Amino acid sequence: MWNVRTIELRVHGVGGASPAALLGTTRFRQVWGDRIAGFYVATDPVRGREVEAYCWGGMTSRSSSRVLWLLLFPFMLANVAGWTCSARVRRDRWAFPVHRACARLAALAVTLNLLLITAMIAMDVWAYQFCGQERDPSWLWPKRVLHVPGPTGRRVVAGALLVLANLLVIGLLARRTRSRYEDVTPVGAVGRAPARGSAAALPDGVADPRFFDGEATVRRLGRLHLCAGVAWLTLLLAYVGGFVPGHAGTALTAGAAGAAVVLAAATVLLACEAAGDRLVLPLTVAAPVPLAVVAACVWFAEPPPTVPGHLPGMGLVAVVTLALVVASVFARVLLMPLIVLVRRLGFRQAGSTWQAAPFVVAVLSLLSTNGVGLGSLIAVGKSLGAVKFLDGSLAAAGQGAGGRIAMFAALREVTPWLTLAPGAVLVLFLLVQAARWVAAGLGDRTAPVIGEYAGRAAAEPAPPPPFDTWRRSALPSENLTPACRRQTWAWVRSITRARELARFTPDIRYLLTGMAVSILVVAVLPASVRDLSRADDELAVWLAVLIPTTGVALLRWGWRHPYARRWVGVLWDVGTFWPRAFHPYAPPCYAERAVPDLQRRIRWLRDSGARVLLVGHSQGSVLAAAALAQLRDPSGTVLITFGSPLTTLYGWGFPAYIDTALFDRLKCRWLNFSYRTDYIGGPIGHRDVDVPLPDPATSWYVAGEPMPPLRRHTGYWSDEAMWESIDRAAAPAPAPASTAAPRS
Repeated sequence: MWNVRTIELRVHGVGGASPAALLGTTRFRQVWGDRIAGFYVATDPVRGREVEAYCWGGMTSRSSSRVLWLLLFPFMLANVAGWTCSARVRRDRWAFPVHRACARLAALAVTLNLLLITAMIAMDVWAYQFCGQERDPSWLWPKRVLHVPGPTGRRVVAGALLVLANLLVIGLLARRTRSRYEDVTPVGAVGRAPARGSAAALPDGVADPRFFDGEATVRRLGRLHLCAGVAWLTLLLAYVGGFVPGHAGTALTAGAAGAAVVLAAATVLLACEAAGDRLVLPLTVAAPVPLAVVAACVWFAEPPPTVPGHLPGMGLVAVVTLALVVASVFARVLLMPLIVLVRRLGFRQAGSTWQAAPFVVAVLSLLSTNGVGLGSLIAVGKSLGAVKFLDGSLAAAGQGAGGRIAMFAALREVTPWLTLAPGAVLVLFLLVQAARWVAAGLGDRTAPVIGEYAGRAAAEPAPPPPFDTWRRSALPSENLTPACRRQTWAWVRSITRARELARFTPDIRYLLTGMAVSILVVAVLPASVRDLSRADDELAVWLAVLIPTTGVALLRWGWRHPYARRWVGVLWDVGTFWPRAFHPYAPPCYAERAVPDLQRRIRWLRDSGARVLLVGHSQGSVLAAAALAQLRDPSGTVLITFGSPLTTLYGWGFPAYIDTALFDRLKCRWLNFSYRTDYIGGPIGHRDVDVPLPDPATSWYVAGEPMPPLRRHTGYWSDEAMWESIDRAAAPAPAPASTAAPRS
């Protein structure tokens, strides 16, 4: 008889972990990968078996440059919005393509929204207004450097070049990350031929080997966003150039017409999934031509007389662009019910899933873009001069600024509410959750915990002498002193409240929905209602200005401190698991590399004759499940997960892709450990898979020492009961005895 050696492969969760922390020893060596993500092997056996660790934290939180991904937060939300559709929509052959098209159009709207704010800063506030003023000798060094005098047309073109540079930098960043993440060849995919359509359209979802093969999709969407952005900038420059006397009217009109064609074509190609891929590259080459023609016309135009106020035409461009942005986001709200009515399906309940998630997350993406962008716009204006808010008539006439930096009056009405309304919803949500948390430890809520641990304590064997003398129960009783009774009741309440807190994660949907609704309510309110008093108005505007300032401080904090980058990295670990199938400028999907890495290592270990025990904690369990679901034969692998958010977070947030169908693809032995106090992980929902663990493990403790602690989400690694169960699962079954004839 002989035994097959077992190798334990550990995968850490959010925030990253060092190899030493994951392996539990400082004696290890790297056997595969690089400094960003790699596999490390302990030189000595751990718990009687070989142990490896896959450390992938370098893709999200180890490098200081990852902090800059905070600037891409709106794009990440726009990309996540496309993945939050319900399972019912995904099963509908009409509704699902419409959902994907609407999600991509909403993502494009976020890009155009950002370009609009950038154009208002660069072309209007800086190039036209500030650089059009006479140079003041009292200006300090920064304002002296920023003041670039010259003819109006050339200043406006210079501002447009800054907008174009912003778009190109984001596009180049997406291209660079694509080569590092999406360019990894997936395991099991046939060749490198790209699939028609994005990962979201694959019939098997996460279980499809091509799911994390988004190189072609990101390249296609990136080019279309670039085309649309360049075309929009061309139309803006052509429209404001029409107010410049002496411009070449025919060439300007021809350039604007060409840009309109490019913008329309890019929008149609975005909505049509992968249809017309052969047109994307020619469209990318043709997009800069109208921009060059229009820029030349405006550059060499005859300089107009100086007119104080806004850049002529900027107000109408802002209104039209925002109207297109809102229409793109609301397209799903109008089209999806229409499909339901046409097919006479009716509105059916879908359990606890979040039906409004795609629309709500898209609105929050616009909120984050405008909250930071408009705050930055006002901050730049205040840094360049005294800001004066103009009403509609003065803004249209370009008068009334008096040599100051003019701002649209609508910014004074809307910008404060972008800060106050979501902030009020957040405060209300925290108060409600805090009230629920406090109430969980009052009244009869503690009775089930007392009964549960009393029954468990009665079943536990007594420790041998003399330890039985020092053993104490953490449960309240009448024969305790008042101080001990208060301590035991506090222990029981902490368990009850921890279990209640673990149920709060799905309630995030109410917070996000409330924020989106508050913004929509503010948008439809009349200006007279939105207008605050002067004191409140100034305070709210300054709060809006503090948003980008706080963002810069957070970037600096994360850049200088590695532990701070880990906390920022937690956001990306959850939000960037999904491929960039809807917004190409979102932070890169680390699973595009992590999942193939795990699959190749598992296959290599199995080919070398080893039995793999795949252990995943928190987000690592999601990567492990996705890796095994895509393997053709995962039966030789044992999957161990604990603190897994597969159902508690991904199940309700992304029900179309993380569901029982995916779990059924895991044709291997699977044990999922969970605590009722875990605020992130939880049970899978399969009786043969779930292994509930008590937290705390017992109500007994040694007198004079701390009472039994709560493990919550991070205490699994030190839970001896769990590891004993894992040891039993890791024990290989003996092979059958040889039936060969004995030698003589």
